[in-house]
Amino acid sequence: MNKPVIGAERVTSTRFAFLMKKRDVPVETAQAIARLIGPVFCAMGIGMLVSPATYHELARQFLTGYTFIYYSGVLILLAGLLILNAHHVWTRDWRICVTLLGWFFACAGSFRLIAPQFVSQVGGAMIMSGSFFVVAGIVFLALGSFLTFKGYAA
Repeated sequence: MNKPVIGAERVTSTRFAFLMKKRDVPVETAQAIARLIGPVFCAMGIGMLVSPATYHELARQFLTGYTFIYYSGVLILLAGLLILNAHHVWTRDWRICVTLLGWFFACAGSFRLIAPQFVSQVGGAMIMSGSFFVVAGIVFLALGSFLTFKGYAA
């Protein structure tokens, strides 16, 4: 039977106790993931800011074929699951960005596998905005810079 919660005491005998269990993941794991993803995001952000027309054409070609969307969904889902299996830590420091990135990749990859036609429609509407790649470039560059700094800082 389940025990009632008294005060701030957590119930660990529930069927969802595994979600509350603290996992000890070394900070080096988060740094290794940040060292891989950070520079890639920086390069993507700089590319979007330097040549948005090229990225617009890349996106247009990508969104015309469901095959590309489907296989990118497989790869993105795998990347998200890889991150979550190596680093599923909910902390109050920068490492939560790595966990959130893993969840974002897993959800985005799943969505591409489940509804590639919807991804094509939404993506097509997004790239029609003239400032989409400038804003996306700034976001990628900022997140990539942050992850690169955290990954390589001593």
